[in-house]
Amino acid sequence: MKVNPVVYCTFIIRSQIEYSAIAQAAIVRCILETPATSQQRGYTDVEDLLTVLRAELTDMQNRIVPPVQTKENR
Repeated sequence: MKVNPVVYCTFIIRSQIEYSAIAQAAIVRCILETPATSQQRGYTDVEDLLTVLRAELTDMQNRIVPPVQTKENR
């Protein structure tokens, strides 16, 4: 019987947008939380948050399916 490996991970993204009358701009604050480890990381740039989340998801994928080995990596 062939078993498909499954990895579960939960991420919680909390966001808050504040308007600064002084700067006349909206300030975005995000927290990425991993409940399994109680790790929380704060971001004020959404692109930074997405970069880290993409890296976390890629790492999870690589745990199930190792990246393709090239001749240089051997």
